[in-house]
This record gives sequence, C-alpha cells and structure tokens, in this order.
Amino acid sequence: MKKINANDKKIFWLSPIVVLAIGILPLPIGYYTLSRLVVCACAIYFAHSFYKGKKENTNLWLFGFIAVLYNPIIPVYLYEKFIWVIVNLITMYLFYKNKEKI
Repeated sequence: MKKINANDKKIFWLSPIVVLAIGILPLPIGYYTLSRLVVCACAIYFAHSFYKGKKENTNLWLFGFIAVLYNPIIPVYLYEKFIWVIVNLITMYLFYKNKEKI
C-alpha cells in the first residue's frame, strides 16, 4: 500500500476548512450534505491517524466525535444556522490546529 506523503496529507486538513468556510453562506441543502461528507471523511482520516500512531488519545476521541456529528447517513440537526456556524468555526480550528500531527 502506498504511503501518503506530507503534500498529499494537506488535502485532509485543508478541504474541510474550505467547505466549512463556504458553508457559512446561505446555500442549498445539497451543499451541506456534501460538506458533511467531506468533513466526516477527513475526520475519520484524522481519527485513524491518531489511532494508528497510538498517541493523542484525546484527539482520537475528538475527531471520532466530529465524524459522528458531521456524518451524512444519520445527520445531526441543530436547527439553528448560528449554532452550526459556531460549531463549524470550532471544527475548522481543530483541523488547522492538528494538521501537523497526522
């Protein structure tokens, strides 16, 4: 299996930040489903990296929670756009903060 190099890993922290930043705008529901898919997949990648590295147990659980929160199959509804904006900003910060650890 091919190992992912540092430049290829950039997509796993940059793409959720970009889709969440765009998601602050009022867009059709289809975009939010796509953003859930991107954020969930990247959170699973982060969680797997922390699990495989046997370090950062707190981050493993944190990104596991993010994956569940943003999962597109059984969506979590917070019903208020303002709450989602706050959650998105926190999620963007967490992806950016942990980009070097994966």
